[in-house]
Amino acid sequence: MAAEPTSARGSRSGKLRLLLAWLLTALMVGVYFSLPDGEDAPSLQTEGAAQEPDPSRIEVLAVTPEAATPGSAITVQFAGAAHARAVTASVGKTELEVLSRLDDALVVRLPQTLAPGHVKLRVADGQERSKPYYLRVKLENWRKPFRSLVGGFALLIFGIGVLGRGAREAVGLRSTHALARWAQRGPAALGMGIGLGALSQSTTAAASVLSGLVSGGLLALGPAAAAFLGAQLGTASAPLVSGLFDPREGLLLVALGVMWLAFTTTRRGTALARLTLGVGLIAFGLQTLRPGFEPFVHDSALLSLVLELRAASVLGVATCALLGAALVAIFQGPAPVCVLVLVLAQTTAQWDLRTALSVLAGSGLGAAVGASMAGLSSKRSRKLVLLNLMLGLASTLLAASLVDVVAHVADLLVPGVPHEVRWGKRVLLPHLGLHLGVAFALSQLSAALVLLPASFPLARLVERWFPQDAKTSLPNVGDALRVTRVRLLEVCEAQLAALTPLRELVLAGDRDAGERVEHALGSAQALLDELIAGPMLALGDAPNSQALRGAALTSVQLQRSLEGLERQAARFVDARVALSTDARHAELAPGDLSALEQMHDLLASAGAAVRDALRDRATVDLDSARASEIAMNALEARLRKGVLEGDAQTVRSHLLVLKLADAYEATGNQVYRLSEALAEGAADPQHELQKLTGRP
Repeated sequence: MAAEPTSARGSRSGKLRLLLAWLLTALMVGVYFSLPDGEDAPSLQTEGAAQEPDPSRIEVLAVTPEAATPGSAITVQFAGAAHARAVTASVGKTELEVLSRLDDALVVRLPQTLAPGHVKLRVADGQERSKPYYLRVKLENWRKPFRSLVGGFALLIFGIGVLGRGAREAVGLRSTHALARWAQRGPAALGMGIGLGALSQSTTAAASVLSGLVSGGLLALGPAAAAFLGAQLGTASAPLVSGLFDPREGLLLVALGVMWLAFTTTRRGTALARLTLGVGLIAFGLQTLRPGFEPFVHDSALLSLVLELRAASVLGVATCALLGAALVAIFQGPAPVCVLVLVLAQTTAQWDLRTALSVLAGSGLGAAVGASMAGLSSKRSRKLVLLNLMLGLASTLLAASLVDVVAHVADLLVPGVPHEVRWGKRVLLPHLGLHLGVAFALSQLSAALVLLPASFPLARLVERWFPQDAKTSLPNVGDALRVTRVRLLEVCEAQLAALTPLRELVLAGDRDAGERVEHALGSAQALLDELIAGPMLALGDAPNSQALRGAALTSVQLQRSLEGLERQAARFVDARVALSTDARHAELAPGDLSALEQMHDLLASAGAAVRDALRDRATVDLDSARASEIAMNALEARLRKGVLEGDAQTVRSHLLVLKLADAYEATGNQVYRLSEALAEGAADPQHELQKLTGRP
């Protein structure tokens, strides 16, 4: 019987894993929603009725929470009152402030001066008083809100990043290119911006991409400005998506996302798993943030700060919008601010829908200010920064003026009353979330649609204010050939500095050496950027200048090869650690380690020859460089032969070494190409002409 093809077995295994993932998902979701959630538990009134209090005497049935802090709000449930609307509560001889009144319960605030311990709580109906109810008073635990704030916000930021990565991986290059072509029209540009904002989850990142397209001449100012308007709406998609379900289900989504990451075998499946995981992390971060704002509910000093910021007047709306603009600029997008405002409003019950919307109205201006640093690389992108600031200010003014309109429309579209307070709960305004999400989306969409037609005329106006730049000359760099050679020498020395710690990483597996390699290559990249953007552009068309220009571009390719060699060396160490047994590192096959050492020495000597030639303005020994490259090729061929002729016990070890040897060989080829470029620059032009024409 013929053996089953490997591809068929892999396909069948992938289908089985996919089926198992779906079955586990259905099982997990089914079990979760079949379990009781406690919402149908007997109410406090039912439990109190079971105690059968004397109906002729008023009694305290229960207090929520059972342990309260000074200044906090508590719910007191009672029975046996003849006049429920006249019932009062007191602690000792101090009558408590009534915040809300129901037929069988009071929401009261405890005095700030209560000492920790047990106090006697009574309710009274006129002259009739109940028996004392012993309530425990405790000090506020400030560690809990602090860890909730920092931990919840960290989960929020991490979840937004995971969601953005999943969205980027789920989108294909073809659709991205098609979207860029459509962006020449206004609505399509707005759609591209929404997609870009949803993918990046940062208005600064979206502005960086748009600035690059504008600087490269791939996108005009008008479509770029329209796209940035859409990006502000797209970046708010994360909290809006997470607000479609109860944040308490966030951990369930985290579990589903992690499970799918473990079972999926395709890139698209991994992307969708990250999308699920990102939404779950955002929702769980939202739930974790809420306890951090509980001190605002009962602390008078903190509560006064919230109470002072109310959108009760034009000045109040403007103040809220400026605060929102500052927060959006700091957090580089409206997504974290949207969640922050929602949690603060829900947990304190002091911000109504109008105030929360007024804070978020500053998103347009804040996004433009925060993204301004991303567009200062060129004069053309600076025009985009100015245009974004103009449209951002207009967007904020328009959103602030539409606060009442969008709040009313959201109230019509979304069921429930946004200002309904549920005392005794952690979330005091449970219906505010969906109202705020819908109203904010309507506000941003309305502002974008109104300003979209104006973006193109404003772009033409900015172009007239700042006409097309004349061709600028580079600043005086002196002798372009000399300066380019000096800068090229600095790049070469920085790249060679990475080879010494690279040897320790490869041969000894020293992780600290790997960090030194990364730092050295980072310095080389910075010097290389200065070389390419400065002196190299001032070179003329002479043969020597063209040769140096070719050497500079070859140094860019050498930099990429060195970075690839560093990554492969790190993977080589990872693989050796994974193959280790009994606390002993995996031994390489005989001769493999010496072959790697020889390849490293050949690479270092060839690089040193290039450095010496640049330093002494000498001619590169091209024959010696070619001999080094041939020797490295021979060593790589020997290692490949060892893989083919090795036994089953050593094949895996040979393959690890061969991958690293391939990276060494590729880097050596780039060093030889650099030597060739420098040799051409040092050659006699008349001799080169004779070689080309074949004439003496």
